[in-house]
Amino acid sequence: MKKNNILIVVFLFLSVVYLSSCSDFLDERPQSDFTQEGTGQEDLISKYKSLGDAESELLGAYNSFKNDIFQMENFLFNDVQSDNCYVGGDGANDGAVDNFTLSSINTKVSQIWGQYFSMIGSSTNVIENTKLMEASAIDDVDKKRIIAEAKFIRAWSLFDMVRFFGDLPMVLQLIPTITAENLETWYPVMYPERSPEEEVYAQIIEDLNEENTIKHLTSQNKGAFKATKGAAYGLLAKVEATKGAKSSRDYNKVVKYCDLVINEGYQLVENFDDLWNPDIKFTSESLFEVYYTTESPNWAYWVFLKEDDGSVTWRRYCTPTHELIAKFDKEKDVRYSSSIIWKEAPYDVHYPASRYPFSYKIREKNSNIILMRLADILLLKAEALVELGQPSEAIDIVNRIRERAGFDASYLSRDMSQDNARLAVEKERQLELYMEGQRWYDLLRNDRMLDIMRNHKDQDGKLLYPNLQEYRRILPIPQNEMDKNTRLTQNEGY
Repeated sequence: MKKNNILIVVFLFLSVVYLSSCSDFLDERPQSDFTQEGTGQEDLISKYKSLGDAESELLGAYNSFKNDIFQMENFLFNDVQSDNCYVGGDGANDGAVDNFTLSSINTKVSQIWGQYFSMIGSSTNVIENTKLMEASAIDDVDKKRIIAEAKFIRAWSLFDMVRFFGDLPMVLQLIPTITAENLETWYPVMYPERSPEEEVYAQIIEDLNEENTIKHLTSQNKGAFKATKGAAYGLLAKVEATKGAKSSRDYNKVVKYCDLVINEGYQLVENFDDLWNPDIKFTSESLFEVYYTTESPNWAYWVFLKEDDGSVTWRRYCTPTHELIAKFDKEKDVRYSSSIIWKEAPYDVHYPASRYPFSYKIREKNSNIILMRLADILLLKAEALVELGQPSEAIDIVNRIRERAGFDASYLSRDMSQDNARLAVEKERQLELYMEGQRWYDLLRNDRMLDIMRNHKDQDGKLLYPNLQEYRRILPIPQNEMDKNTRLTQNEGY
């Protein structure tokens, strides 16, 4: 007798959201159906009966970009962990990020692991169930598009995760209902060893394959809260600029994918502040941004900036560092007043309470959160051109960004050395992309983390982390995950 049963789709590793214990796993709701369970020859049947079913679950996967990790942790681990910000708030788990005292039992580490792997699982559910749909339920164009969009979401998640944790456990198949009879067979699949970084990157690049993925995405020249060709090319450019040792990277590929983004027709907005105006959404500069309204708000504005009435009643997170503020030309650089606002605060931890700086790019509850934009891609291209021995061309791009920032009569020399051009691009990315979740990734990608952070100083000029160790470049594997999966190994140093 055939029997429809629960299917749990696991891609990589079951997160704390999907799995907190073996008994929790058995209680999961259906993701697809298996027939002839226990025979070893189970047939898969999609749980999607219509295009609407697939679109609905794809929307759910997109909404993963509204999780905590994209409203706080993205900034906590990229801006606070770097030299951009002090933690600001007084939570012990958050403070450990700023002070490089993270351990495997820190809740922030578990949160990142759980929410990203939940996101990976959601997108994989869409991919696999859509593949299995009957031709009568969905046409081929929609089928390929939905799979492509879900692969973009999965690739984004994997890319962030491999940069946070390094080697990752990977599962590339569907798993049926776990029973006493099949537990021994499927347990090793559910709880795999960590795969090397290069295998994870290979999967990311496969998910962003031109023929199977990007070809089926829509093409447009303005922002969207959906996967587009421009966003996928931008993600590929970042992947190629990051994977492997810096000396072995193919920077021609980085330039190629950056140019493919540019060729989509995106344009820098004339007024930098328009990017952060909550009423101006999906500009010509935006590649991928998360949509919010007053009815469906973000909560990041409240964490970083203010209460609804504009007041500050408790210590906000992501306080700009003295070093960061000192790098801005406060007279010429229009980005300064768009990125940082000074207000009175009921505390004086890093600055006088009468005049305290706050991060200002997420200003209201209806502010969209921009996760990728053209200026980022242009400066990434400049970074690649420097590595290809073309510093003059790189500085041309930097000057284009600086001109929009207010330096129209203060162009950098095209004749600078390769080393100086590297530093010029690095500084421009820091100022242009402040509080956009980029700085830590930039330091890692360019082997600059130790140099920058060991020389990072507090307001009194005292070195904060002179003895910072290399192992802090990645995070510890959460202890609760290692307790569930004894095949996991801990990252060195933790």
